[in-house]
Amino acid sequence: MGAALPLGDPAPADGMLPDDLVLDGETVFGAYLHVPFCRVRCGYCDFNTYTAGELRGARQDAYADTLAEEVRLAGRVLAHRGPLREASTVFFGGGTPTLLPAGDLARMLEGIRDTFGIAKGAEVTVEANPDTVTSAVVDELADAGVTRMSIGMQSAVPHVLAALDRTHRPENVGQAVAAARAAGLGVSVDLIYGAPGESLSDWSRSVDAAVALEPDHISAYALIIEDGTKLAR
Repeated sequence: MGAALPLGDPAPADGMLPDDLVLDGETVFGAYLHVPFCRVRCGYCDFNTYTAGELRGARQDAYADTLAEEVRLAGRVLAHRGPLREASTVFFGGGTPTLLPAGDLARMLEGIRDTFGIAKGAEVTVEANPDTVTSAVVDELADAGVTRMSIGMQSAVPHVLAALDRTHRPENVGQAVAAARAAGLGVSVDLIYGAPGESLSDWSRSVDAAVALEPDHISAYALIIEDGTKLAR
């Protein structure tokens, strides 16, 4: 059972935005598409994610259509408050978006394009676990309009990956980066510091490995343990 919902105003019965909410017509508009599925749920994760067997009433093979309907609903809601704006960024997060077929992600992106439009030069990013990235996947995503892949490297040290419940091997990261580069995509990699049993030498090894991949960007998160609970920050 999930946690209790936070205190706040009840959602409007008609699904519209509150009347007192002011939308600035000059504000940049971005779209975030959440794919909640993971092959294994990592112990440190506090995002809204589920393995396929945990999420009752939602099927991976039907998720693209469900999300596309949500995008259309968002379009109707926002159109009620003024002209729709093109998305200047689109981000597929999760979860592991690349657990879904690339064609499903392409259809979800097409839903954004049909409903809002996508600005010229927009950054379109897909998060991916290294062991879900193949040349065929990135080629299809690039053809659909994806411009960047954010790869969850987390560590280059096997025992650290095991402590983080990650399923990929260190060598998968380089293969994923190479596939994304070959498809013309920008690349970023994520690292996590502070896993149980990780030494400073382990961390240095991971940083050196990430830098050697020559990504466009590296993100680093610290794992903080509070009252026995692991939280990525």
